[in-house]
Amino acid sequence: MSNEAFQNINLLFEKAVAERDFGILAQVYTAGARLLSPGVPAISGLGGIQDYWRSAASSLGVTRAKLHSLELVVTGDRASEVGRAEIFTTPDAPPVPLKYVVLWKQEGGAWKWDVDCWNMDA
Repeated sequence: MSNEAFQNINLLFEKAVAERDFGILAQVYTAGARLLSPGVPAISGLGGIQDYWRSAASSLGVTRAKLHSLELVVTGDRASEVGRAEIFTTPDAPPVPLKYVVLWKQEGGAWKWDVDCWNMDA
């Protein structure tokens, strides 16, 4: 599988945030995915993850996100990615830097995020 397939999923996440269309996340996360976000209990399942991002984008005024994959290792039907991200809010505010690890797996023949863990890069 080419890195392009993984990049396309990351671009779908960016699109979901920019368009505030969190239904798109069904193409990004597995049905039983887990989100490990700072300051909140772990979230399991696509519905809870969609609700989390919808709420976070609204309450924080997020206008877009940009993911930068730094390392991707594929082993069979699993993969791990380490990267950094930027979250954008108001036009005058600098982007908020983050770091992340995503554990990928194949679901229904497509690569998706199965575990998403991120925190501030401060």
